[in-house]
Formats: sequence, C-alpha cells, structure tokens
Amino acid sequence: MVKDVTPKLPNDEQQSMQALRQYGGYIVLAIVLVLGGYFGWNYWQNHGGHIDEATSTEFAKIQASQQAVLDLTPTNETDAKTDDLTNAQANFAKELDAFITKHTNSVYTWQALMLKAKQQTDTGDIKGVIATLQQAVALNLNDEGLKAIATLRYAQALIGNQQADEAEKALQVVLPPAFDASKNELLGDVAMTKNDKKSAMDFYQKAWQAIENRNENNELKQDRAFLRLKMENLGLTPKQPDLDNGVIASPTTATASQTANTSVDDIAKIATKVASAPN
Repeated sequence: MVKDVTPKLPNDEQQSMQALRQYGGYIVLAIVLVLGGYFGWNYWQNHGGHIDEATSTEFAKIQASQQAVLDLTPTNETDAKTDDLTNAQANFAKELDAFITKHTNSVYTWQALMLKAKQQTDTGDIKGVIATLQQAVALNLNDEGLKAIATLRYAQALIGNQQADEAEKALQVVLPPAFDASKNELLGDVAMTKNDKKSAMDFYQKAWQAIENRNENNELKQDRAFLRLKMENLGLTPKQPDLDNGVIASPTTATASQTANTSVDDIAKIATKVASAPN
C-alpha cells in the first residue's frame, strides 16, 4: 500500500510548523535545481560576478553569526538548549533585521530574508515566516527567478498554515516556465487541502509532465519521488525516470535547514554546473 502523503490540515500553529518543515526541504531543493537550469551562466554573470563588495563583506558577518548558531545547536533533540545558543540566536536575528533594513533591494537582502524565514521556522514562528516571505516576494530585484523562488516558498508557508485560499491567490502569477513543475505541484497541494482530488490530479499531472519535458532536454535528470507518491496515492501511475546521471528531489535528500543555507554564490555554482545542458 502506498503511504498516505496527502497534505494534512494542521489544528494549531505547532502542527502548521511541522507541516512546513516536512515539505520544506523537498520543495526548496527542487527549486534550487530548477534555478540552475533556468539561469545558468547568465545568472552567475548578473549576480555572482557583479556584487557590491561592501555589501558582500557585511553579509559575511551574518554568515559568521549563523555559523555560531549552528555550532551551538544540539545535535540530539533531547539535549537542553544553552544560554549561549539563545544569545547567539538573538544576535543572529538582530543582525538579519539590521541588514534587511539597510539593504532594501539587494540580492543579499533576498538571501537574508530566506535565512530569517528559516530561523523563524526553527523557532515555530509561522506568522513570522509568512510575513518574511511576503517581504521577499515584494523585493524589486528585476529578477524573475528569485521572485519565483520567494513566491513558491511563500505559498508553501501559507499552505502549511491552513491558508489555502491565500496560497492559491499567491500562485496566480506568471512565473518563468522552468518553475511550472513546482507551481503546479503546490496548486495540487492546495486542491488536496480542499479535498478537490480531481483538480489535484490535474495539477500533479501537469507538474509531472513538466518534469518529463525537462528530462527529455537535459542530461541531468530529476525524479521527484514525493510527487510520485502523492500521485500514486490518487491512483495515478507516473513513470519513474532513469536516474543514471540524475538526482532525486525528496525530503530525505536535503533538509529545510540544509537548503535554506544555500548561498547566492552556491546557487550560482549549481547554475554554472548545469548550464551546459540544453534547455
């Protein structure tokens, strides 16, 4: 029997955050991989090659503060939270807010907002996550890819907080075609929260078709195992792609923590790696 992976309707904020963490790693990893195929070398030239050094230096301090939090974070969930960790988290949050206030429309502002949303997820601040990602969506970076990532994560947070109608509205925007799979999958999740299985099936099939089309034209294949499970749960039988040179985008591939820590430069490197693949 296929495991039930239907998005659950949480009863309180704690369950909302659990749902958000459950889906977080999967959707962010998928988006990062899509970003690589979409931008390629042009993305690196536009952002990695032409970033203000002073802003970069300031952001490096934030990364150092983030690392201090990671170093103090217990590896075992049963371990007690220390005062040093509490202080490090507070300092990290303060530096993020100061940076975001100072740099209102920078690619580093976008990344700072992603880090802030990740920290809010870790602390269970679901309303804060939604507000932060909404701010990221509103950034004026003239960059369709970064706006698409923020939009998808914003919609995902809304779904995790039982705000299906708001999530559906957030997704009613034109995104670059490379994000069709992620957008349609989230629309399918919205439909499932409304118990509209027919619409969910249609959206999941559109998402899977977008993945198949991409796999036909790219050397780096992708399998969204979690999407396949959701489709199978609805009686659909998507074909598993051949992954001799591919990747599996699934919750076990990367946690929300790991993917949220992907820097702009790291994304650019991923973009460069897959840029040679035909679109």
